[in-house]
Amino acid sequence: MLNETAVVVFVEIVGLIAFAFSGALAGVKKDLDVIGCVVLGTATGIGGGTLRDVILDVPVFWLGDYMCYSLNVCVLSSVVIYLMSRVFAEKEHIINWFDAIGLAIFSVQGYLKAFEATSNFEVAIIMGILTGCGGGLIRDVCLNRQPFIFRGEMYASASLLGLLVLIFVDSPLVAFALILGIRVATIRYNLKLK
Repeated sequence: MLNETAVVVFVEIVGLIAFAFSGALAGVKKDLDVIGCVVLGTATGIGGGTLRDVILDVPVFWLGDYMCYSLNVCVLSSVVIYLMSRVFAEKEHIINWFDAIGLAIFSVQGYLKAFEATSNFEVAIIMGILTGCGGGLIRDVCLNRQPFIFRGEMYASASLLGLLVLIFVDSPLVAFALILGIRVATIRYNLKLK
């Protein structure tokens, strides 16, 4: 039987991989070299959680994790994407799919960490949204493009809706599924807020 810590670490690694992939793919599309893709992938992977932890004044998660696995996962994921960039070159939409997975995982994780630190629903929701959206915001700013969350996408709003449901149903899995479902639907049907 898996213990709770192993599940949390596994889910976190999946989120790191998803966001690092989306960051590195965005770098590949902007013709960055391998170092640029690694920096961008890593910033996307750990950016939202870093902002959350600094604001909450708690130890930054990746500075204290075992053998710096968060950084290693982001670096390795980014290098893999860079090396396999030809495979992904014609799949423009794949960044959005990776990003949707990362958004759902890190929104819920950020909410849970913030609620544990503050016992405040409002702060937890804001920190959950920041954790889920912060890495992508950093990615877009580094690439000198309008941040994805400000382009009318149902992105931060998907996070908000999922986290509001989490307050009432107290099920991280339901919140994750709702956030992911909203993002998948908005990608699939090209739904916008504006």
